[in-house]
This record gives sequence, C-alpha cells and structure tokens, in this order.
Amino acid sequence: MMKFGRFIKQWEFNYFLKPRSNHFNSGNYQINGKQKEMSIFKKLILIGGGEWTEDKETEIKEKKKYSLEKDCVKKWNTFLEENYEKIKTELNKKERQAKNMYEQYLYECVKNYNYNDLLIADIIYKNNQKILCIGEGNLSFSALLQKKLLNCNVVASSMEHEDLLEQNYGQLFIKNKKILETNGGIYIQNINVETVDKHFLKNMFDIIIFNFPFTLPSKEFVEQKWNKQLASQNEEKKNSYIKYYKKAEYYLMNKLIYYLFKNSYILLKEDGYLHLRINDKYLTCSFPNDFNMDFQQKIDFYDSYFIYKNMKYVPSMYNYNFFNNKGKTNVMFTSHGKIFKGFKMEYTSTLVFKKIRNEKNRKNSIIITD
Repeated sequence: MMKFGRFIKQWEFNYFLKPRSNHFNSGNYQINGKQKEMSIFKKLILIGGGEWTEDKETEIKEKKKYSLEKDCVKKWNTFLEENYEKIKTELNKKERQAKNMYEQYLYECVKNYNYNDLLIADIIYKNNQKILCIGEGNLSFSALLQKKLLNCNVVASSMEHEDLLEQNYGQLFIKNKKILETNGGIYIQNINVETVDKHFLKNMFDIIIFNFPFTLPSKEFVEQKWNKQLASQNEEKKNSYIKYYKKAEYYLMNKLIYYLFKNSYILLKEDGYLHLRINDKYLTCSFPNDFNMDFQQKIDFYDSYFIYKNMKYVPSMYNYNFFNNKGKTNVMFTSHGKIFKGFKMEYTSTLVFKKIRNEKNRKNSIIITD
C-alpha cells in the first residue's frame, strides 16, 4: 500500500490541490451524480434467473460472520457455474442490450471464455492477460489473481522494500509471495507510482490495478506545506493539525492519482484498462483526463469484496498497525492529532478507465461523486 506522503517532491500546489466541487470543468465527461453500477457478478446472477432482490442485499450485508459470508458466496458461485451456458445463451439474444461499452466488454468476456478462464466479481479478469498490480502491500490480491488464472502474467509491485513488508505483514506476505511466484507471477520491490513507467516497456499491460491507495502525511510535511507550527498540545492546535492534515491528505492523493493516470497511459496497451478501487471519500479528488484515460464505470465494490475475501484477499490497510487490543480502529491518533481514518467496505467503489486513442489535448479534470 502506498504511503505516498513520505516521498514528496516540490510541485505546483495549485495543480494538485484543486477545489473539490461538484461541477465539471469541461464537457468531456458527464458522470457527476451517477449511481454506482451493480457488479457483473450480480448482473450475471440475474441474467441466469437468480433472485437477487433488495431484501437479499440487506440480508447479505447483515451477515457479519465469515462463515455465513463464505457460504453465501459459494452458493452464488455454484449458481453461476451451473447456469453458465444458459447465461451465454441469454447474452446472445438480440434483445439483450448492454447499457454501455464496458458492460458490453464484460458480456463478451462471458460469451467468449469458459467459466474457469474467468474471475467474475465486481469486474472480470480473464486468462492470458498481462496485469500490473501497483502499490501491493501483503500481495494477497496479486497472489489470488495469479493462482486463479494460471495463464495470466501478473506483476506485483510495491513502493516499500521487501524486508519492510515482511516485517509489517509477517507470514502473510511470505506466503503470498510464494504463491505468486510459484504460479508464475513476479514481485518487484521499490517501485513508486510516480516513476513506475521507468521500470517497464511502453504499452506492455492489458490491465493495471491499484487497490485502496491512501496517504499518510508526516507532521513535518503538514507544517512545512502550510507554514504552520502545530506542536502545541492544546485543543485549538490539535484541531488545527487535523484540519491541515486533511488538506495534506487530499493534496497527496490528488498527486498520486495524477501520476497513476499519467503512467497508466504509458504502460497500458491500446484499449487496456485501469482498475482503481477506492474509498468513497476520495471520489471527490481530481481525476485527470489529460492522458486519454476514458472513464467507463463506477461499480459498487462491497458485495464483490466477499468473493475476493474468500480467495484470501486482505486489504493491506488491515495489517497489525491498524489494530489495537479492542479490535479494529477507524481513527488513530498521534501526539499531534488524527493521522489516519480507516473505512468500511460498504463505502468503496471500483473505478474503471480505458486507454483510448484520442489526440485531443484535454486540460481539465473530472470530479467523480455520488
């Protein structure tokens, strides 16, 4: 997981810290106010004749025990496998119209591939793709992809050194690295999202994935950026620190997203996809459209999270540093105030962008909101 705040270069402040409004700066994209799409996992269940109602959705969300989540996902995975040919037939009917081009792409994956050659969840991954996972921490996501889709070429990269990740995640990291590499994947350490394009050939990957980036601005950075001395422990100074910490957090997240888009355009093949899974609070960040990365869909990640969870996916922010003796903590404090706020999976999204061939130079940024 990228802790981007520790690697700061001087940059024009006004570019990255744009006002987080609900209005577009250009007419190129019209996605403000769009609702989250249902996952392709759920869409295919409905197409296959499964009954997925709002009551069923509420029932699943209320099941907190892992065993119940596991049984539910297993049930619906079995349903998809048993009804896969029926679903293909339904998708081939002329009256079956996709709502957009990305949904059509997902349907084509189902029509053209066998069930065992796909991983169906919030979106679809298929065999024989070259996939780059940026900002991996415990390697659980890249490992499950490589293990499930053996004919894929998965490259997992982390900003941190391998020794640090082994220290932070222990046997979880060691085990996932072994799974990844045993099944043909590659792990590369010390790769920053800002310079990832220097490590690979251009137009190399079909898919680039970045799961749940977050930033941890240091106290020194917060003070230097806004020329504030925030060392005092009184309540006013504490609140001031929290205020400027949040500003720094979004500043760094905007910068991270900027470089993610810039370098994804360089590294993706034409018509390749960027998958960005993100905490919904960051949907108000700036998503640059300077690099011909065309917005495709905003998808609800939560119901598909249990699919990945059953495949041993552990989001990296859930490592031991974010637990206390009483269990999970959503807010952590230093002597100077709040430094990190966790999030619930109920409030997460998968954003999909596609590399397109378009010579038009678009200077503005889009704002993605609920």
